[in-house]
Amino acid sequence: MKWLIDNVPAVKQGVADKRCMFGTIESWLIYNLTGGKEGGIHMTDISNASRYMLMDIKSGKWDQGICKELGIDVACLPTIKSNSEVYGTVKGFGSLDGIPIAGALGDQHAA
Repeated sequence: MKWLIDNVPAVKQGVADKRCMFGTIESWLIYNLTGGKEGGIHMTDISNASRYMLMDIKSGKWDQGICKELGIDVACLPTIKSNSEVYGTVKGFGSLDGIPIAGALGDQHAA
């Protein structure tokens, strides 16, 4: 994230404009499955959040100090949720609409 912010002008501008969203693959999938630009949910589960190296493992929240030191706006990061809860429902996929999305795990953590 830091490298992208520092070296890709479009990312730096996106952060400045408060329209940049960082995440891992499950963040992208859940965001798109729950509506994307039309109200999609930007979240990650706690196992994936721990891999960012920006999370305080005691509180389960983004570490404000580390993020500030690295110049990463916490607003760009997904909301951290548990591994097993209903995050939202599928939107915009026809007959799949309304199906709950209720779990996310990082591959190594889930093995």
